[in-house]
Amino acid sequence: MTDPIRVLICGTGSSAHVLAGVVSTKANVEVRILTQNADKAHRWSKALDGDRLTVTVRKPNEHPLALTANPFMITSDPEQAARGCDLIIFAVPAFLHWGYLTALEPYIEDGCLIVGLPGQNGFEFDVRKALGQRLNNCLVMNFESLPWICRIVEFGRSAKIHGTKDKLVGALQGNLASARLKDPLACMQRLLGEPPTLVISGHLLGITLRSPNAYSHPPIMYGRWKDWDGKALAQPPLFYQGIDEATAELLGKVSEEVVQTSRQIMAEFPQVNLSQVIPMYDWDIGCYGNDIKDKTNLMTALRTNSGYEGITHPMIEIETGSYIPDFNHRYLTEDVPFGLVAIRGIAEIAGVPTPCIDKVLYWCQEKMGKEYLVGSKLTGKDLAATRCPQRYGFTTIAEVLGPEWLSLSA
Repeated sequence: MTDPIRVLICGTGSSAHVLAGVVSTKANVEVRILTQNADKAHRWSKALDGDRLTVTVRKPNEHPLALTANPFMITSDPEQAARGCDLIIFAVPAFLHWGYLTALEPYIEDGCLIVGLPGQNGFEFDVRKALGQRLNNCLVMNFESLPWICRIVEFGRSAKIHGTKDKLVGALQGNLASARLKDPLACMQRLLGEPPTLVISGHLLGITLRSPNAYSHPPIMYGRWKDWDGKALAQPPLFYQGIDEATAELLGKVSEEVVQTSRQIMAEFPQVNLSQVIPMYDWDIGCYGNDIKDKTNLMTALRTNSGYEGITHPMIEIETGSYIPDFNHRYLTEDVPFGLVAIRGIAEIAGVPTPCIDKVLYWCQEKMGKEYLVGSKLTGKDLAATRCPQRYGFTTIAEVLGPEWLSLSA
């Protein structure tokens, strides 16, 4: 019997729960969980004492399917977690990536595949900086989003998949000849199951520009709350399924600015494939086509997507039946500094105007009490806490693409 594929999952959130449950059911796979929170490692281990994690999968027009995970290790020790690993999956918020990467760096073995699921925008910038020369002996794969819409039911014990994407697009960088896994895409497909169908193509920067959370969550928050009068609501409003025409139009324009950025980069570097960067409507249909009842336009696609059913705006209940918006939610605190700001930084270096992104970004940073955009430049005092390319000292598209592109700079 061949050695098992050793998979390390970083995180303890809903995506880590589901990944642990799904991946551990596959034959000849050893799963490990790493958290930098020793208390959470203890809690999860204790929750599984004499029990197993279960993941319930909801499928359209079918009875829910219950998966029972095989046993897996949970630890807060990066050396123990990384020893002999073939594959490391980051399933933690983007602001935690740096801490995990630097903790794991001394123990990552040659040929290891490092996967962002999703890595969010600028994932490769963090990996490049944290791993330094060690990156030459590793492979990096980044996906646009999670395979599922999922939630924890009971910490450590159960989780639920509410919706599964039809397709998931990613990109891969590194020397396959030195990889511990000779076919990383086939391996990931087997571990996650199908759907979604995994598609790997183009440059990693295409996934940084394609990642949808960055240019959907902040604009939807802006559209719903820009004219808010400060009065509490009786119930949380729907997030995706509650958008209006104006917000859908804004989403389309923001999306077009991102697509234009990719086109400008490909014009400067014809060898770079960023064809993964597509309009938001096309992305939604490609990922959720089977779940969308009305495909007329972006607004109807979002409003009739069963995978989004019941998802509400992040709210704070100030008293029973009285809610106000939560501007400290990850839709802003993560998707702005580790998403929209990263995209805006790339567009700035590429020389692409972004009036709609700027409008959303100014509103978001005011609500967050942060300063990123000053005038038309990303020079704000809080830039160091983002993943925009300027934070890493990149000033040209060649530097954004990676060291190997510097000699080809136009």
